[in-house]
Order: sequence, then structure tokens, then C-alpha cells
Amino acid sequence: MLWNLYAACFDLVAGLAPYQDMLDEVVTALDLRPGMRVLDAGCGTGALEARLAQRHPEVEVVAVDASPAMLARARRHPWSATRFVDGDIDDFLANQKGQFDRVVSVNLLWALAEPRRTIEHMADCLVPGGRMVHTTPRWRFRFDVIVARHLRRARGVRAFLRGLVLLPALAVAGVINLALVLRVLATAWRDRSRWRADGLARLFSQPGLGPVTIRPTYAGQGFLVVCDKQATPLI
Repeated sequence: MLWNLYAACFDLVAGLAPYQDMLDEVVTALDLRPGMRVLDAGCGTGALEARLAQRHPEVEVVAVDASPAMLARARRHPWSATRFVDGDIDDFLANQKGQFDRVVSVNLLWALAEPRRTIEHMADCLVPGGRMVHTTPRWRFRFDVIVARHLRRARGVRAFLRGLVLLPALAVAGVINLALVLRVLATAWRDRSRWRADGLARLFSQPGLGPVTIRPTYAGQGFLVVCDKQATPLI
């Protein structure tokens, strides 16, 4: 229910300059080539799909999300190479072994019930030599920093004033996001590994996965995680 409510204002968040910069970093890290198959886990309203359609129309994208309201917004756009799937990501991954060259998620890991298990399933669905790219918020995420960075980047008085007008709606989005985080913490209060760089490194330290690269993104309020699947199985 909360995710469906969040869908109504999610595009405002996705339109902020730091979020757009983060998407650029994700697309670069994916290192895409024509003919590749990409799985977007937790696609939301399709912000990443828009970027991929612009820059890599030659790749096939399968986008999965559990929120019907998010997908309804995503499907309004004419991204012919994207197949949107409504459902739980773990259920979807169960029958996708070796089907994708890339797996990507934008701010999904923090919301997973069992992130280590889901990462394992994501690795299984990759071809040998495939890559995972994820972004996820850091602990003590500050939404005000994101908004302030956006306003500083605004060009011209009109763009700046438009940003100010959107502040009440962005505040609502922030409250809903906080409620979602609290719901996760209710079941995982003692395990904050998904919100820290060292914890993320441990989550991705799984058989068959290569070295993990973790660096700041989203105006320093999140992490970009890049991890490759080994081209040959372990002996």
C-alpha cells in the first residue's frame, strides 16, 4: 500500500538533479553493448528505463516491480524494448538462471526482506562474466541534502522557483519514504549492514562473484555497488 502511495510522488524525486546524476553513473557502470539483456529489479516508475531507451535502445530490458501503481506509471511511456513484469523479485528470479547479461537495481536493496538471498538469486540469473550494478541509500540518509544540491544546480530564476514550489510535494515523498524505512527496520533493526559500505561488501561476498566496488553516489547519500560474476566456475 505504501509503495502504491509513493508512486504518486516518486517522479518528483526521480526528477531531482542528484537522482539524474545517479542514473548516469548507473548506466556508465553497466557497460552495455548491443544485444545484451538487462534485468531491472524494482524498476519503480521507469526512470532508468527512460535513460536506457535514450542511450542504449539496442539492449533488451526486463523491468520488475511489486507495485502495480509504479508499473502503471512506467507503462505510460513508449519504451518498446522494455518488458514490464508485475510481481515479487524473488519469485521472478526463481526461474531465470543464466538469462541476463546485466542485473541492476536503483535503491531496492534496503527494502528487501532477505537481501543476501536475493543477491544470490540475482547472481544465478547472470550469464558467466555478467555484471550487477546497484545503488542503495546510506545509513542516516539526508533528503534535505538532495534537495539543496538540486536547488544549487537549478539554472535560472524560473528553474529555481519551480524547485521551491515542489518542496511541499517532496516533503510528502520524504515522509512516505521514512515510513517505508521504518517498516524495514521493524524486522531488521539490529542488522544495518545494507546501509553501510562494509556491510554491503559482506552481502556481495558470495561464491562466484568477483571483487566488489563500492563508491558514493546520490550527492554522497548513497552507494554505487558494482560486482561481476566470474567468467568460469570455481573448481
